Amino acid sequence: MQRASLRSLLTCLAAACAVVGCGAPLPADQTAKAPPATGSSAPKTAAERGFTGVFLPTGTLEEPAGFAQWPNTPWPKSPPFTPAGAAESQRLNDHGNFTACAPGGPVFHMWEVGLFPIQLLEAPGQLVIQREASGLVRRIYLDGRAHPPDDEIVATWNGHSVGTWDGDVLVVDTVGTNGRARAANGVGSNAKPSSLDSDPRFPVSDALHLVERFRLVANNELLEDEMTIEDPKYYTEKVVLKHYFQRRPDIDMLEYFCGDNPRRD
Repeated sequence: MQRASLRSLLTCLAAACAVVGCGAPLPADQTAKAPPATGSSAPKTAAERGFTGVFLPTGTLEEPAGFAQWPNTPWPKSPPFTPAGAAESQRLNDHGNFTACAPGGPVFHMWEVGLFPIQLLEAPGQLVIQREASGLVRRIYLDGRAHPPDDEIVATWNGHSVGTWDGDVLVVDTVGTNGRARAANGVGSNAKPSSLDSDPRFPVSDALHLVERFRLVANNELLEDEMTIEDPKYYTEKVVLKHYFQRRPDIDMLEYFCGDNPRRD
C-alpha cells in the first residue's frame, strides 16, 4: 500500500505542475508531429520522432477513463468469448488461480492506470519498453526483421515484436506469446482493490496476435497505443482498444518489486 500511495501522491502533485495542468484540457490536435530533427533529412529514429522518454498511464483506479478528450477505451462488459475464453476468464476471476507477481504479457504490459510509468528507450535497431512494475521488458525490433517461422519461434511472456513506420505512426506486430500470462486487464499493482476488478478478465493464449499503432497526439504530450487483439482460441472476433500515456519528463523510473507490496483484499 505504501508504494501505491507514494505513486498516487506523486501523480497528483506532479500533475498540478505538468504541462497540461491538473484538470486542464489537453490540446485536441490529432495531427501533431514530433519536433523535427536537425538537418534536412526526415527523422529516422524513434528518439528523433519523439517516441522515447518516461510516460505515465492516464486514468486512476477510481477514474480509469483518463482525460475526457483522449479517453481510454473501456474493456467490453460482454466480451466476445469462445467457450474456452469464457472458462479461462472465469478461472482468472479468482486471484488464487494465478501467481500475483507473474508477468502479464504484452497487453497487460501496456495497460495500467496512473500508478506505474513506462519508459521507452532506443537501442540500435530496436525500441525497448520498460514497465516500472515489471522486471521484463518489451523489445520491438525496428531493423527490418520478420517474425521467425512458426516452428522456430521461442514462445515468451511478451512474445516477439517487430515494428515498422507508417508515416509518424509506429506499427508493432506481436506473436509468439507463451499463453501463461495472467489476465490482460485488472489491477496490476497488487496494491488495492479497484472498480476495475469487477470487469470480466481478458485472458490471452499462445495464439495471440497483437497489432499496435503508436502515435503522439495532443501536441506530443500523449502517447496513444491502439491495440487490436486477435486470439482465436479465446475470442470470436477482434477486440480493439486505445490506451494513453502522458509524457512526464519530471519523474524518474523507480525500483519496484510487487512481492514486497502484496495485494490486500
